[in-house]
Amino acid sequence: MQILSKTGTRNINFIPRESISDSKSYKLVIKSEQQNKVILTDTTATFTELDYYYQYSTDQTLVENNYYMITITNTTDGIVIFKDKMYCTDQTLSDYEISNGVYIEQSTGDNEFIYYG
Repeated sequence: MQILSKTGTRNINFIPRESISDSKSYKLVIKSEQQNKVILTDTTATFTELDYYYQYSTDQTLVENNYYMITITNTTDGIVIFKDKMYCTDQTLSDYEISNGVYIEQSTGDNEFIYYG
């Protein structure tokens, strides 16, 4: 899962299930799980090859605290080459806690263990 900010240029890094070829066409779809709708479809997606992975850049605005599914399909052969979940937040990665405010620390009295409820 990747964590992206809600505005600005976002780089989606991925390792596909097969090599990306210039002779094939690719489609990228981003779907919001919360809204249950497709928010971006790029039928002529292009990717930048880096050391051992690829990168796709987009300026699509995302909603904070929302999960997204990304699917990349090789449309020439009809094969899904990548599928993953993304999460949008403007928290800095060093401060990010997915359980922030969800768990409350409870004292057990003798400090033998900590109970979260």
